[in-house]
Amino acid sequence: MKTTSGTIWRAGLTALLLVVWLAGLVWAFWWYEGRYVRPFDRPAFFNGVAVAPPFAVGQVQVVHVWQPGCPCNAGHEQYIAEMTERFTALGVQFAVAGAENEEKGGSPFKNLPYWPIPEAWADWPGTPSIAIWDATGRLAYVGPYSDGVHCNSQSSFVEPVIRTLLSGRSVNITSQDTVSCLCELR
Repeated sequence: MKTTSGTIWRAGLTALLLVVWLAGLVWAFWWYEGRYVRPFDRPAFFNGVAVAPPFAVGQVQVVHVWQPGCPCNAGHEQYIAEMTERFTALGVQFAVAGAENEEKGGSPFKNLPYWPIPEAWADWPGTPSIAIWDATGRLAYVGPYSDGVHCNSQSSFVEPVIRTLLSGRSVNITSQDTVSCLCELR
């Protein structure tokens, strides 16, 4: 009889410990998710207050606004490097803004000059994003590269803007609501 009650007691204690352990795992997952897992595909409003471009007027100018370590960067890096190289050959000038660090925002920007974000843009909605000026120094586009996590020449908002400006036509997309993969600029 003693063996049976001892076995039941041990089985009950084991079950209780298992329930406490599972509850601890559920709590830890809930805490981790609430603290570290954030939705990055979010609505944002880009309102590009006109500021002077980073270089002297005369050429189309592009500033990549970048936050190193943003999970949204991964879907854009290869496209940005390729696009920057291709349009630089056509006379477009590029710079990088955002968090200045020793890497200048990461590998796609290692050779680009750093441009500090103007005070008028202190509430910039997120990164990765971009600002484009026409050859006269007028702000033509502010916003994300695309509306998704990944960007390529087919999904890019940027390429049609640059091509239009290079053809001598004007663009004015400086205020827009968007839903895109964005991280806060620190």
